[in-house]
Amino acid sequence: MHARRLPYIIISLLLLLGAQPNCNADDSQSIILENSLFRYVIGTNGWNQAFIDLATGTNYSRTDSSAPCAIAWKSGQSHVATSARRQDGRILIRFDKLDTELSLKAVVHPTFVVFSVESVTGEQPDKVWFINVLLNVEGKPGEAFGGCALALNLKTRVDALPALQRDLRATAEQDLGLAGARAALVAGPLPRVLPAIQEALAAASELPLCKVAGPWAAQQPGSRASYLFNFGALTLSNLTEWIATVQSLGFSQIEHHGGGNFFRFGDFQLNQQAWPGGWGTWEKEVLPRLRKAGIASVFHTYAFFIDKRSKYVSPVPDPRLDAFRAFTLAAPMAAEATEITVNERTAEVSLITGFNEQNSVTLHIGDELVTFGGATKEPPWKFTGVVRGVHGTKPAGHEKGVRARHLKELFGLFVPDVESTLFEEIAANHAEVVNRCGFEGIYLDAIDGASILRGPDKAWYWGGKFVVEIQRRLNQPVGMEMSAMWHHFWQYRTRWQAWDFPVRGHVRFNDIHAQSINGGLLLPLHLGWWSLHSFNPPQVEPTYPEVIETLGARLVGWDAGASLTAAVGPASLADIPSHRRSVDILRACEELRRSEAYSASQRARLRQPGSEFGLLENRAGQKRFREAKTHAHVAAPAQTLSLAWQMTNAFAAQPVTFRIETLMAASTTRTSSIVLADFSKAAAPEWKQSQAPGVSLALSSDGPTAWLAATNQGLVPRRGAWARLERQLDPPLNLSQHQALAIEVQGDGSGALLAIRMESPAHLSFGAVADRYLLLDFTGPRQFSLVETESSRWSDYTWNDDKSPYNIYRETINFGMVNKVSVWLQNVPMHREVKVALGPIRAVPMQAISLKNPVLTVGGKKLTIRAEVPAGGWIEGRSPSGCQVYGPKGEPIGRATVEGEWPEVPHGPLDLTFACEAQEVPPRSRVVIFTTGDEI
Repeated sequence: MHARRLPYIIISLLLLLGAQPNCNADDSQSIILENSLFRYVIGTNGWNQAFIDLATGTNYSRTDSSAPCAIAWKSGQSHVATSARRQDGRILIRFDKLDTELSLKAVVHPTFVVFSVESVTGEQPDKVWFINVLLNVEGKPGEAFGGCALALNLKTRVDALPALQRDLRATAEQDLGLAGARAALVAGPLPRVLPAIQEALAAASELPLCKVAGPWAAQQPGSRASYLFNFGALTLSNLTEWIATVQSLGFSQIEHHGGGNFFRFGDFQLNQQAWPGGWGTWEKEVLPRLRKAGIASVFHTYAFFIDKRSKYVSPVPDPRLDAFRAFTLAAPMAAEATEITVNERTAEVSLITGFNEQNSVTLHIGDELVTFGGATKEPPWKFTGVVRGVHGTKPAGHEKGVRARHLKELFGLFVPDVESTLFEEIAANHAEVVNRCGFEGIYLDAIDGASILRGPDKAWYWGGKFVVEIQRRLNQPVGMEMSAMWHHFWQYRTRWQAWDFPVRGHVRFNDIHAQSINGGLLLPLHLGWWSLHSFNPPQVEPTYPEVIETLGARLVGWDAGASLTAAVGPASLADIPSHRRSVDILRACEELRRSEAYSASQRARLRQPGSEFGLLENRAGQKRFREAKTHAHVAAPAQTLSLAWQMTNAFAAQPVTFRIETLMAASTTRTSSIVLADFSKAAAPEWKQSQAPGVSLALSSDGPTAWLAATNQGLVPRRGAWARLERQLDPPLNLSQHQALAIEVQGDGSGALLAIRMESPAHLSFGAVADRYLLLDFTGPRQFSLVETESSRWSDYTWNDDKSPYNIYRETINFGMVNKVSVWLQNVPMHREVKVALGPIRAVPMQAISLKNPVLTVGGKKLTIRAEVPAGGWIEGRSPSGCQVYGPKGEPIGRATVEGEWPEVPHGPLDLTFACEAQEVPPRSRVVIFTTGDEI
């Protein structure tokens, strides 16, 4: 018998006899905690000695870093364990410098070990890491071994998410009470991790058990389903139509998203005109009919947030609404007063509000709510521009000394005081609706705003408490999704993670999304909320079929669901033909996913980042994916050199297939322009300069022309070698009618990238940017018109701009208020000066100019296409008899006549040229060549 298996045999026998050994029996030895999966060894000096996988004998304890078994923190200073000993079935850990002793109870179970903080004596720390195991793993799927620290009650803080962690660490915090913190240490061969977590939650957790989520989620078929959003458009009269729409998509769920004229957040009062029978109608008619059709329903709310129309606000505001602070009336206030004098400072009161701003202009005084339009910056302290009796309350007089509470607001909604009964009452309201109607899921949107409750450091606790309070009240287990993720959420989640939809760079964003969420959570994946877009320049890109085909390939590759938002429903599908085309593609992809037609290796190919796929019907009549590639190029007669380009076909030779899109043109009339940026000597000091390490930038002006000279010493990779000039615009510019740019650039052929960026105030645009890029692969002066916002190429470079994919792919700036402009030189080559001349950057109007009679030359063969295509429309060319013209909504508007021999796209490089009928304002077009490869 192998010696290292002996402790496992002994442990197993003891467990069969009902014993729960905590550590070895020899006081002189290290402390050993061992079960059927792992052995954890703590030295008498209080430091970890080993963490061994009993299946292989591998010690997974990280040896490249210090690892005390526990660390205490006081006033920001850490104090490591200095000794560990056993006494009376407890582990006593000393922190000599703090003169503190931690008493832990460790109970060994067959597949996990539970650690409980029983007491902390001596100097009281602010917090204690009472589990601190550092594993030599990446914490990702595919590894041989994994583990996690799993919080077993709400007062235990674990920052790392289950199920796979590198640093297995659990924290007891003084403000929540050190004693009573409890966590399980779970580890083992990867296939055993989820079952072990199931056992730990079922046997040891103090939290409500939800056996349809977390470690059980992968076993639930609905966790991988796709769903359609209902924002209140579904009614009894059109329910049959909704069922047909969902089934036509191949979906099996509807997400019923409250707000607006559907149901109010907080009290969940339904729109009485649409639903006079209230939730009883949903209980008795709506959900049963959906269920009978095989469609599950998810109750989608804004968590603990409160609608300003709810009973907690109107007609009498609830005193349990939370406030940032309270002011005191310095004088009596008449019912008609429009100024409020208070004792406390108002100088720091902000008037900036917005969807993502944690601020309001609402005061709660007695039974009245008022809004203010100003606040004095010096005594006497006053609120001015006061509007009385807002949100359904009534104006009233108020005595001196009465409190004026500045209410908390985020997402346009109020919040409850978490230390009042209102917080739990709103959780109970959720459970009441779900229990009554039988919703199969809950989505707690907006819970990412939990920092407004008691600050960012306690968002994990109050967010977790809200989830737990709902779960405690449910009649049966119901899985959840949330718009945030903290440790305690994991065991209640059914899938991970629905990012919001992109408006441009769709395929690149989807790959970033998939790579970001494919981690150690071991939850079913969800590839986001998708919206189908038609022509809406310059910041929104249409959702063409190839986008949906590649999205469908990713859904099959990841076995993940997706969702369609408010832009898709029976009405829009009838009104926008391109939407109908997209959902037909999605249905085919969903059918492929459910059929399990693809092997594991094929699915890996379908999810490969950067790959593209199209749908075909093979000779057997089956829908299948095939390799594909889109080759897009913008051709503009005003920029002559854009009319000839080259592409490379990686596949076999094939007849050309193309799409020619009519883009918005840019006005060429200088008198209609607005100067966005100039670099004259007078303006030069207003530009703030910054650059990546090792990159230098010099700005010199020659009249209205600027010379930018940049060098790169090679301290950073070239893709991160940037230099920037930035200017705040005060007052902001209104460019709502001037959304395109015109600029003269003298290039140097360096291959660097010139980027021009516009931004709006963050509370209006959520950090969005509107970038335009120019590749400096030319020499000499050229005029450029820049219209469409860049998207996917941002991810090719490192910008150090504090922007996230949402800012680039999802959000849009407000052209009516542009307050910042920046000019970048990016991708600066090493050991060579980049020198470029820029004229004034002008904002100019976009113009809708039709494309007339385009001529596409492919490898020397000319195709003349007799058609007029409006802005936003396109021509699809598949054969001489198959050139269809579409309008901006994808509506067929006629067939084009084709002159010339239909060309072939050979394998390898190919030259192309483009021309069209001349017009006073030159049109702009995007030419997309499609090539396809083998069936997958």
